[in-house]
Amino acid sequence: MARAAAALVMLAALAATTPLTAQSPDPTRILSAIPGEVMFLRATGQWRQGDREGPSRIVLLRTNAPDGAMRLFVQWLAVADQRTGRIGVVATEEIPEVFDWRVKIEDYRIEPDVDGARVMFDGVVLTSGQKRRYMLTIGPPGEVMFSGSR
Repeated sequence: MARAAAALVMLAALAATTPLTAQSPDPTRILSAIPGEVMFLRATGQWRQGDREGPSRIVLLRTNAPDGAMRLFVQWLAVADQRTGRIGVVATEEIPEVFDWRVKIEDYRIEPDVDGARVMFDGVVLTSGQKRRYMLTIGPPGEVMFSGSR
């Protein structure tokens, strides 16, 4: 019994001197969870609304449409758990024009701003083959504007 108590005291002393570190997530597991339909996922900048803030990102998905039409989404993220630092999705909004106008995105440039970002897209209209340029303006959650020529 005395040996067990001494072992517990030694273990407690060792635990007190060993810094606790968060275990890193397994990158292989995380990457294997990304569906094949995700064509790209890219951070775009920071957002702020009241006392909440965090990064935003764009996600481009491949669809099953025979013409290869794509779907574009904006997501706003923030720390969901202060204790662990885990990031969660605050809001997601689709940019329906990309699918509706049958735009195939070929290239993009991101211009971060103080409270959001502008994303310039070079695309091809699948129905006509014409090249077009589009701009996506991202603000705080729910504030997006997509413009360009059809």
